[in-house]
Amino acid sequence: MQKEQINELFRAVSKSDEVSYEKLFKLYFPRLYSFALKIVRDEVYAKDIVQNVFIKIWEKPEVLRVDYPEAFIYRMVRNASLNFVRHLKIVDNFREEVKDHFMGEELYHIDMVGDEPYILIREELHQQIMDVMNNLSPKCQTVFKMSRLEGLKNQEIADQLGISIKSVEKHISKALTIYRDNFSGYIPLQIVLLTLPGLV
Repeated sequence: MQKEQINELFRAVSKSDEVSYEKLFKLYFPRLYSFALKIVRDEVYAKDIVQNVFIKIWEKPEVLRVDYPEAFIYRMVRNASLNFVRHLKIVDNFREEVKDHFMGEELYHIDMVGDEPYILIREELHQQIMDVMNNLSPKCQTVFKMSRLEGLKNQEIADQLGISIKSVEKHISKALTIYRDNFSGYIPLQIVLLTLPGLV
């Protein structure tokens, strides 16, 4: 596509044009995915980051009403990727601090063999995440599981369930909002979402 066609595509998306949104997704998802992958260096994480960026654009298309929308979406992906990397470093640092604390705390006589405290923490988070998922509406839960647990693309989900891509995106967006509300202030949403594939 030529530059003017691309600019027109972005303008149409900023006005909530669904067909243009799908074209933008198909055109830019592979590019943005490769871009995110260079930063986070994990295929699943990169996919989630780019999907979340497109969900944000779907929810608030007016954000593309800027002078350089193409550069803007790359910046969105870059910032989201860098934030994710920072969160991972924070979690890793916290884990080391907790481990150092317990290793030096003899009063509780905690046996650290096998990292049992971390297993318990993971099981607790697992249960909380699944409780939230089980409270989603049946269709929303099905779509979210197919997306985050089975790793299916939005088009694949739409084809299997016989619904539109727009409906798939709305269900995913709704689920993400619920997760964000339930885990706000507790743990970064990206970490919650990236925990999901290991829960099945």
